[in-house]
Amino acid sequence: MTLLIGVAGLAIDIGRMYVIRAELQSFTDAAALTAALSLDGTSAGLARARTAATRLAEGPHAMRWDMGTQPISHVVTSFSANQANWQNQPKNCADCRFVRVSASEPAPIIFLRLFQPLTSSTVAAASVAANTEQAVRLVQ
Repeated sequence: MTLLIGVAGLAIDIGRMYVIRAELQSFTDAAALTAALSLDGTSAGLARARTAATRLAEGPHAMRWDMGTQPISHVVTSFSANQANWQNQPKNCADCRFVRVSASEPAPIIFLRLFQPLTSSTVAAASVAANTEQAVRLVQ
């Protein structure tokens, strides 16, 4: 019986982490696409793209994690022209076509505390979107 309860607790904590990761992945996908739509080769477009990603995590209709109860607060947006040199604060990015949005949150641990003295484990997700001549699309 003890083993069964331990396995059930492990399944609950790991299952919860998968749900949180799926929620964060949905957020990063939407944020990367929204930011990529704003990239137009100008510094104003870059500023709009930077704020577009975080805007989805704010306000009354914000995307949330932990079954929609917690706000997403750890968001990092970076830009690149070729997916090789990512910059969080590019000075001049006239040819930036790619945007990467990463989000991470501390997932609470309930049953796994018995095995390790942890209160949370970091769950993260990231997405890359490109603004090409044909369309805006997720790349990664």
